[in-house]
Amino acid sequence: MRFVLISTVLTAAMLPGCNAVPKSGVEARNAAHARMDQVTAALSRKQAMDAFETGQLDKARELVSAAIERHEDDAESWALLGRILMEQLRLDEAVLVLERAIELDADHAQSQYFLGVIHERWSKDDQAVAYYRAAHEADRMKPQYLMAAAESMLSVGDVQSAQALVEGTLHRFEHHAAMQHLLAHMALMQGDAAAAAARCEEARLLAPEDESIARDLCRMRFRANDWAGCLDAIEDWNDRFKITDPAMTHVRARCLVLVNRGNEARQIYRTLCEGDPENVDLWRERGLLAWSLDDYRSLGQCGTMLENLRPGTYEGVLFGAVVAKADGRLAMARTTLEGLVRAHPDRPEAWALLAGVRGALGDAAGAEKARQIAVKCTSIQADDPRVTGVFGSDGH
Repeated sequence: MRFVLISTVLTAAMLPGCNAVPKSGVEARNAAHARMDQVTAALSRKQAMDAFETGQLDKARELVSAAIERHEDDAESWALLGRILMEQLRLDEAVLVLERAIELDADHAQSQYFLGVIHERWSKDDQAVAYYRAAHEADRMKPQYLMAAAESMLSVGDVQSAQALVEGTLHRFEHHAAMQHLLAHMALMQGDAAAAAARCEEARLLAPEDESIARDLCRMRFRANDWAGCLDAIEDWNDRFKITDPAMTHVRARCLVLVNRGNEARQIYRTLCEGDPENVDLWRERGLLAWSLDDYRSLGQCGTMLENLRPGTYEGVLFGAVVAKADGRLAMARTTLEGLVRAHPDRPEAWALLAGVRGALGDAAGAEKARQIAVKCTSIQADDPRVTGVFGSDGH
């Protein structure tokens, strides 16, 4: 009986067509294989991403290439390969790979974004704008895509479009510090320093640990002529971040002068000039401060340094004339100033000082002529120090 059963099974197995798999079974098997390929590809892609994030670029490229061989229609794998090629500076290849990802998924935001990055590196700004905008359109919930689109617009000078783009979606990111910071820079580019400072203040509140925002708040308040507010922001920045920065110290010194705290600024300028002795702007500003404080010794030093650093500099010659006048060397002051107004006929300070020197020497007509030219050279009030020549508290 056992022999008969085995014979029957073997005979049935040998009959034509008896071992054929139904069509539905073939489709099921193919689908199972496809699913297995996708799973294997996803695993390889995950391993490739891990290698990429740890800087193992060759290994990452090998793994993601294996994933693409398993499942060539996976846009994510093509996008990752594009990022790896970018890191290896193989930008032309990266473009082709990222474009392939977009062919597979027209709304693949990440590929659009990195194509924007590549074209920005190539200084193809208009194309970069288009790619960044496409990335933002494909994924409106990622702030980096929106910011990249806006910043690329700014790079081509389209401030209004950038501002409209950001403000149109700001309701999604109103508590995003970098977005407020970007709007602050836009306002500054449009000449609205007060609005820029206000936006930067919002960003500062949202990200109190962001040093770059805190630093920009100081600068934007300075640009908005908010000298006291700038000093407060600098104090806050200094207390929180403990950074020694001559540039910020310079801003602080300027603010102290502008709020009539020149005596406090004096030592700061001295230290700045010692640390950067070839900085013409520092010597010029220190000289103007010394003049306002009637510190003619320091003023003379500043004039001498300016002449050494940049012979013939307007302020260098001017400071020398002021010191000569203060010392009673009126003839020398007149000669110096008459040479200065020939070289700089449109500068009111030199004309105003010349008027004072000529008057002191008894040349009333010459003094009046110089005074009239000083008035014509500026749109400021006639009693401004640049017209009257009165810079110090005692009229010198």
